[in-house]
Amino acid sequence: MAGKNEQAIVIKRIEEDDGHGHHGGAWKVAYADFMTAMMAFFLLLWILAASDEEKLRGLADYFTPSLSESGGRGEGFLDGTVLAQDGVMSGTDGPATPVQLPSFGQENPLAVFDSRLRDESPKAVVEYDTRPEGERDTTTVNEEGQDGIEAAQAAAEAERAQQQWEEAQTRLEDQILEQVISNPELQALSENLRFDRTENGLEIQIVDKTGSSMFATGSARIADKTRELLRIIGEAVAELPNDLTISGHTDSVPYSGSGTYSNWELSADRANATRRVLVENGVSAARITGISGLADTAPLDPATPDAPENRRISVTVLYPDSARPHP
Repeated sequence: MAGKNEQAIVIKRIEEDDGHGHHGGAWKVAYADFMTAMMAFFLLLWILAASDEEKLRGLADYFTPSLSESGGRGEGFLDGTVLAQDGVMSGTDGPATPVQLPSFGQENPLAVFDSRLRDESPKAVVEYDTRPEGERDTTTVNEEGQDGIEAAQAAAEAERAQQQWEEAQTRLEDQILEQVISNPELQALSENLRFDRTENGLEIQIVDKTGSSMFATGSARIADKTRELLRIIGEAVAELPNDLTISGHTDSVPYSGSGTYSNWELSADRANATRRVLVENGVSAARITGISGLADTAPLDPATPDAPENRRISVTVLYPDSARPHP
């Protein structure tokens, strides 16, 4: 026994705090449940992928409730012996229900697992159609949609053909002008050329100028320079698939010759002479679909009927059928 003067020894233990609280183990249970659910899910996916059609159909039949439309009696739990009103056994002596019961996939159980087997085509239902019976449109939604697609495709094709034709006209104009200007003897005739994009196609016109006539006066004989100019035009349009028309024009000055020969015959003869030169330079005769002599009925300068510009030859490269504009 220690003496009264001896001091008691006190031992103090200090535990270091690591700064982390106690979390418990509840998360482990939640994590285990999650892993179990995931395992069951992937197991189900594996079974569906590994099973053939017969097994899938049997699985669908097992989970599909079977209801009888004659009285609501089923073949499942309790064999459908469920009491109805007044103690009548449902599905035995009760009256047939007028309500259409759901089928729950009885027609095609596999459609429950594969949406591609379902008939999901839209059907249009028109209510309160006030039109007479004979005037009602029986076109379905699918047919209308198909018509719209075909119309859009036709419009896009026509627009593309129109764009190609516009580019072809530009190339044709540039080709003719380039060859005329590059020839020193024909440079001056570049002013006698005129290009107009009309409703019928590209109209290439060779017009007279003061002091520069394309034909001999009062005659259908083609001047040498005009023949060379027509050769360039003929070679430029020879490879095109388009049809051609040719028209001759005169001014309002009456033909000075005698007899019945007039500006009508003169303009027609000049147009036919132009046709012969084009054919000689590679243009197929079958592509020339019209030759006309218009005399002075379509003047280029209506304000001055006797102006030299009214005496001209017009070669029209017609629109291709695919690019022809519609009204």
